Amino acid sequence: MYKKLIDFLGEALTETTTKNERRRREASPEPIDLPPEIIREILIRLPAKSIGRFRCVSKLFSSLSSDPNFAKSQLNLTIRNDTVHRKLIVSSHNLYALDFDGIRIRDLVAKELDYPLKDDPSNFNEMINSYVRENRVMIRLNPEPYRRNWVEIIGSSHGLMCISPCEGALFLYNPTTGESKRLPHKITGEEFQTHGFGFDDVTDDYKVVNLVAESDNVLNVSVYSLKSDTWRRLRDLNYEHKDCFSSGVTLNDAVHWVFTNHNNERVVLAFDVKTEEFREMLLPGEAEDCGHSYRNFVVGDLNGRLCLVYSCYEVHDDVWVMDEYGVESSWRRIRISLLYRSMKPLGSSKDGEEVLLEIDGDMVLYNFSSHASRYLGIRGVKLSDGFEADAYVESLISPNSYGFVN
Repeated sequence: MYKKLIDFLGEALTETTTKNERRRREASPEPIDLPPEIIREILIRLPAKSIGRFRCVSKLFSSLSSDPNFAKSQLNLTIRNDTVHRKLIVSSHNLYALDFDGIRIRDLVAKELDYPLKDDPSNFNEMINSYVRENRVMIRLNPEPYRRNWVEIIGSSHGLMCISPCEGALFLYNPTTGESKRLPHKITGEEFQTHGFGFDDVTDDYKVVNLVAESDNVLNVSVYSLKSDTWRRLRDLNYEHKDCFSSGVTLNDAVHWVFTNHNNERVVLAFDVKTEEFREMLLPGEAEDCGHSYRNFVVGDLNGRLCLVYSCYEVHDDVWVMDEYGVESSWRRIRISLLYRSMKPLGSSKDGEEVLLEIDGDMVLYNFSSHASRYLGIRGVKLSDGFEADAYVESLISPNSYGFVN
């Protein structure tokens, strides 16, 4: 019966699009008369994108797909059943989405997304003025009028993303539905600051953490809560930020960066999204043996494990992986067959053997068993202009109604 209803929904959706399809409506099956709770149980098992498309079928479908509680239940069921429809969001002049489950094909197919301030001319002018004020040289300026150069991707968690489409603005954004919410102003004009984004499943809340340099070795920490829609000052930290030039990486309910502590030790600093406490994890001692004059470390998520990657002007051919989270003795060096100056893991295939990597501005599919690699292109996106990317899970979560749901 479930299959019959789903087939009928697909036909009903198709029949609403053109006049020719409406003529075939008489030959379509009679509507299936099922209780709303049964229809809900069927819809909740479908991908978020498909549910959104069914909104035009009936008022019931529209009501269900717009219900915040339904959206939460659908996302939780998807994650719990390991039926996650993985997507990749790519920022390169504009934002693009592509199917992450299709990484075995030669080229990935991207779909351009609508996002906050995309077509706002003031955003374009604000960006130029900002670069002029700070005496920077903007190398990659797209000549098309008002076309964005970069959308900074802060992170992804539990069906939502945190992005910065222009300097001074943070948004929570759902790439599946296109909905967004601008956070209250918090970004300052400080020389250094970094963010992290995560989901607290204890309080059922999305949080953004902001670290701002008060001096060379003091960081002010503030946390934003979606439920309360407010920022609050948390504490000060005594760390140098010479290694940290990017947003934190979220893994195991914590956001991670590399900082230098008061003992002049490089450490992975983890912010627990639930407890809002910080903890340190020492880097592997051999990793510090890098003798390059400019040496930098960044963290990543490699097949669900914390990893440490070099970011130097010189090349490396290894990556450090923490096999048991939080256990410093479990750091393990993995040699790879590629040389890199910068690298970021973007996601892995379901068997875990192939990993999608950003390596020096290229997208590479790498097999950790055979050490075979393949460079990928994205149709419609010029990767040669540079890009950043992150994986996300499709959902119907609305950042605008979330905090008002009990």
